[in-house]
Amino acid sequence: MIPFNEFKGIEVSGRNVLGLVQAFGQFKSIASQILLAEGIGQKGPDGMVVVEPESWYPFDAFLRAFARASQHMGDSVLHQIGVSVMKNVEWLPSVKDVKSMMETMDAGYHMHHRKNGRPMWDPTTGKIKEGIGHYRWKLREDGSVEVESDNPYPCAFDRGMLFGGLRRLHTVGAVLHDDSQPCRKKGHSSCVYVVKG
Repeated sequence: MIPFNEFKGIEVSGRNVLGLVQAFGQFKSIASQILLAEGIGQKGPDGMVVVEPESWYPFDAFLRAFARASQHMGDSVLHQIGVSVMKNVEWLPSVKDVKSMMETMDAGYHMHHRKNGRPMWDPTTGKIKEGIGHYRWKLREDGSVEVESDNPYPCAFDRGMLFGGLRRLHTVGAVLHDDSQPCRKKGHSSCVYVVKG
C-alpha cells in the first residue's frame, strides 16, 4: 500500500469523505471497512462509519482509502466517488456555469483541504498554499475546456468530479480523458481532461 507520507499534516474536509461513503451506495459496508481501517471516522451503533461533514480527516489516510477502494471495486467506483463529492462540497457563490466552475475549481479544491490546521486557500487574499497539486484549465479553439490535474487523487476520480460538476450545473456534457497526454495511471504526475458542456 502506498503510504502517501508526503501529505502528513494535511487534512481533507469531511464533505469529501462523505462523498466516498455515498458513492458506495448499497455497498456502504465496504466503504465503512476501508475508512475505519485507515482511522477515518467513527464506528456507529450499526457498525457503519460515521463521518462528520464539518470535521477534518488525515489526507494521507484518505488517499490510502482511495487506493483500497480501487483495489476492491476498480475505476468505476472512483469515478462515482468523484461525482458524489461534487454533490457534497461547498461551492463558491460565483459558480454559475462551466466557465465559472473552471475559474474557481483550483481554489475550491484547496478550500476543502487544510495544512497545519489552516485552509489551503484564503478567500480574503486569494492565496493558495502549495503541497497538493492543482487544477489548471484553458479554453480550446472548439469551445471545450482542457483541464490538467496534477494532484494525488486517482485519474478516474478527477474525471468523475468534473462530470459531477456538469451534473450539479444541470449541464449536458461529457468529460473525456485526453489519451494523447500523460496519465497518472501510467506513472506520470498529471492527467488532461476535455470538458464539453
